[in-house]
Parts: sequence; C-alpha cells; structure tokens
Amino acid sequence: MKNAWIKLVFAVLLVAGFASAHRADAAPSATPEPDASVPMLASLNQISPNQLRVSYDQPVDQAKGMNPTNYWIQSTSERTPTNIATLGMNDTVSKNNSLTAADVTIQAEGSGGQTFVLTFKKKIASGMPFKMIICYVTKPGAPPYSGDNGSAAFVGR
Repeated sequence: MKNAWIKLVFAVLLVAGFASAHRADAAPSATPEPDASVPMLASLNQISPNQLRVSYDQPVDQAKGMNPTNYWIQSTSERTPTNIATLGMNDTVSKNNSLTAADVTIQAEGSGGQTFVLTFKKKIASGMPFKMIICYVTKPGAPPYSGDNGSAAFVGR
C-alpha cells in the first residue's frame, strides 16, 4: 500500500511538471510593460538662474503638475539640504520634505499640458549637483497615484 501511494504521488508530480512545462512553452512570459497610464518625466532643463523646465511624456493633470508638493530637489553632494534642495543626499522622499509654495511657483507652459516651469525664490547654485524627484502626478481625470513619475540629475549653472 505504501509503495502504491508513493507511485501515485510521483505520477501526479510528473504529470503536473509536464503540463506546466508545456504551458510555459506555449505562452512564454513577457517582460511587463511600463504603466502607460502614468506620466513620466521626459526632460529637465535649467532655463534661467532660478528656473527649471519640466516636461512629461504625456499630458498631466494641471493641478498636480503645478503643485509644489509633488516635487522634491535632492542635493547629491551634501548631507543637509541647502540652496533649492529639500532633501540631503541620504534623505528619502516624504510629505514633509517636498517643495512648497514658499520655495517655488509652478506655471504650465504651452497648451499641451506636458511642460511646466518651476521658478524658485532663490537662484540655483552654480556647479552644485541636484536630483529632481517627482511623485503623485497623474493624467487628467485619472485616479490618484501613489508612486513616482521619475527623476533626473542636474548641475546648477
């Protein structure tokens, strides 16, 4: 009886393994595509001593694109944030260390809904390395999003 039970278990495992191997051959796993419903940072340029131009890969909800609390500037060379940075080099993003209306104003540029100009109250320090991090920005009419929209390193000029 014990021998028959072992043979039965072995047969079931063999059949299950065979079926699963053929299923994998019939439908190879695909690499997941990026979520096209989430706007991502496409470009970042400094356009004046105190302005950055941000462009997304698709139109974004204007209120979210113009909300300073959806943007962070990280110093990539200093532990304590200085100049326009809200994060030191070892800090992580939180709701308490984003940009604020006291730091920057943000205006939409053009009519495509993809480009925004951030005007800082301070001049961007020349030669200082930073990283912009963007989170929570959605397409118009999309449900809330709790992830990031990309980041880009830049050096003040």
